[in-house]
Amino acid sequence: MDISRVRTVMEEEGIVFSFSGMISQSLTSFMVETAKSQLEEQGHDAKITRNMFLIAIEQLQNIMSYAKDKHIESGCKYTSPGVLVIGYDDEKEKFYVSSSNEIVHSDQAKVSSKIDHINSLDKDSQRKFLREKLRSAEDSHERGAGVGFIEMAKRSSEKLKYDFETISGKIYFHIKTYI
Repeated sequence: MDISRVRTVMEEEGIVFSFSGMISQSLTSFMVETAKSQLEEQGHDAKITRNMFLIAIEQLQNIMSYAKDKHIESGCKYTSPGVLVIGYDDEKEKFYVSSSNEIVHSDQAKVSSKIDHINSLDKDSQRKFLREKLRSAEDSHERGAGVGFIEMAKRSSEKLKYDFETISGKIYFHIKTYI
């Protein structure tokens, strides 16, 4: 492993924070606070930083919800393998939060449908849709209210960008949100 190659790619891609491995709720809190402190020290806008980290939390929770290999440790503490990247796109002059994890084939259509619907809404309609979902508890599950994609879209400056990639017979879900 040539760590200097990794550093070069991170610099070229504007990556300010990255993690790859088993993601848990306690690790989520640690990662978000660490990256948030780093960006605040660099003097970035507080509102952008706050939105970026709310999106990062949602993406990490989605990894734990939709990951193919979910592990349950001591009750309902979930851990799941995934990747999270926070970076700055020089061309767009915007920060982004991106994540990736393996998912089960049957979740692919469900995830696509949710994101496509949310992307079809304007910001005001997204807020109304969020309120409806919270009142109805229609998509709630043991790990949350099922509104993560709506929360991300509300805080993003662009539509949610996502795709699925098949690698060695496994399906990976990638999502990128610009702030």
